[in-house]
Amino acid sequence: MKLTDFATTLAAKNHFIKASFGGFQGSGKTRTATEFIIGCYKDMKLTKPVLILDNEKGSRFLIPILKKAGIQAITKDTNHLKDILAAFEFINKREVDFLFIDSLTKIYYRFIKDYKEKNRKQRMTLQDWGTVLPAWQEEFSDRFVEVEGNVVFTGRAGFEYEKEEDEQDEEGNVTKKGQFVKSGVKMKIAGETPYETDLNVWMQLEKGLTKDKKPLQKNVAYILKDRSDTINGKIFEMPSYKHFKPIVRFIQGLPVDDVAGATYTENLTPGNDFEWVQRNLQRKIEVEKIQAVFDENGLGDARSKADKQLKAVIIKKIFGTTSTTEIEKMDAPQLNHCRALLEELFQEISAAQPEDPIAFINQLEKAA
Repeated sequence: MKLTDFATTLAAKNHFIKASFGGFQGSGKTRTATEFIIGCYKDMKLTKPVLILDNEKGSRFLIPILKKAGIQAITKDTNHLKDILAAFEFINKREVDFLFIDSLTKIYYRFIKDYKEKNRKQRMTLQDWGTVLPAWQEEFSDRFVEVEGNVVFTGRAGFEYEKEEDEQDEEGNVTKKGQFVKSGVKMKIAGETPYETDLNVWMQLEKGLTKDKKPLQKNVAYILKDRSDTINGKIFEMPSYKHFKPIVRFIQGLPVDDVAGATYTENLTPGNDFEWVQRNLQRKIEVEKIQAVFDENGLGDARSKADKQLKAVIIKKIFGTTSTTEIEKMDAPQLNHCRALLEELFQEISAAQPEDPIAFINQLEKAA
């Protein structure tokens, strides 16, 4: 294969934009996200409706601002992931120009609740999270990245906690347990979901006093992630679309072309082969039974030189080798056959009671 057949010139697949706005209640995330959508509509010259999936009961307050902007909006009150996936299809079919999810946190919470109900769980264990988080990644995050359209979502805020180090004495005994303390804030959604977007904004409601001691509060936007690096790390007070415009203009200015996809799709990762597990289990059982035969006949833990020699001779006669590696390669049916021969040999030795068991075994080989 030629390199030109394998990969294409670096270009963007499209001009779509995806953004997330997180923050505590009252931080201005819904209003700021709406201002962002309106600005994008005008800059990108969009004409089709914005679809709002609302579970915060806040979409009614957006009626005047969207009407003033001349943008048609349709809405659905839902907190089910299946509705999100259906909305993705409307975007892919170009029936809407923007999807606004307010908020994604409640969708995620419902996803967790559904898991607990389906599996009759009261509490989530580490094993449960090991199932749920990859499922969310596959069902939402991966599809979100692939959807062919503009998507904005909000997410509620929560605190991050870290555990202080335990205090110990000179002998290493714990004298005081470390406490869990607040170390930061995050969006209440699974892991890396907020960072799947091109733009990730953290909204904060900050309060203070004016010079003449009057109450003052303002919404502040912290840019946590900007893939264009035009506004990354910046802070905006009472943000509007003009603050976010650089990243939108950057994306709109990218060259668009076909981008080469995967050439090889074979799954090269190791997997759980149930049949192999069963075969290995049966083999293990046969090995334990063989060991039990040696134990029953006093050679399980051969320590004397004579016992070690006798055991080696028996192993060579029954298995055809004294190599542990070669024996480990035998499958369960082979080991089962060898165990039967071993039991017969010990029965013959027990019946004959020879003074020299090794010589007796050698005579059996000659007779055979």
